[in-house]
Amino acid sequence: MSPLVDFCLVWTRSVCMIFMHLMPRLFSAAHHRRPARLSTLAAVVAALAAALLPVGAFARDIPDDLQIDFSSIAVSKDELVCLALNDYWEARSEVIAGRIAVARVVLNRAMDPRYPSNICDVVKQTLSGQMHKCQFSWYCDGKTDVPYDPKVWRDSIKIAAAVLQKDSSMVDPTDGALWYHADSIRPSWAMGYESTIIIGTHVFYREPIEMGEAPRRKPFVERLSAFADFVTTRKTGGTRTIASR
Repeated sequence: MSPLVDFCLVWTRSVCMIFMHLMPRLFSAAHHRRPARLSTLAAVVAALAAALLPVGAFARDIPDDLQIDFSSIAVSKDELVCLALNDYWEARSEVIAGRIAVARVVLNRAMDPRYPSNICDVVKQTLSGQMHKCQFSWYCDGKTDVPYDPKVWRDSIKIAAAVLQKDSSMVDPTDGALWYHADSIRPSWAMGYESTIIIGTHVFYREPIEMGEAPRRKPFVERLSAFADFVTTRKTGGTRTIASR
């Protein structure tokens, strides 16, 4: 292949990657006026980028050189990828403790009879089938769900694999939380729940313990040293806080 052709392919791939990432944000304000046209355009751009990008460059899959022993994983490969995707879009900017906490909320829901038992179904659960009406907003916000940062995506896979180990002794840092929100907001729904911990920029909640019921709270055990991320704990009122420094 000639140098000119190589240059053209590289340039085209770069343009597609940038456009695929930015287009939904640039047009989000106009989405309510032309949703069908924008969705079609997004699909065309995504397909073009997928065709031009190197195989696996931005795939929602496990990188070929990342060895995962699935005999030690408690769920299927698809469920691991779903958990990794949720980490990537919900918590990639958090400290490692915060990312694991978000993953544990997904697992706690999967173990709760009121939610789907499959991790992918938990992550993709919608309230009404409409845009912006999902349990996890990234799944139905009209933007691409394809990870665009290979390094962060690898970290997401590693975190999901660590959380899903069959013999994992990692204690749930959220203490059974089923819900969380950013610490920058105060949603009305949170008033009826018990805050268990603040980790990074997220506040985690569970249902309140009834009077006379045996406490379910367990001490937070720090088992994250393998991720080379220093965390410290401090008391903030009645809610524990995990913060990076």
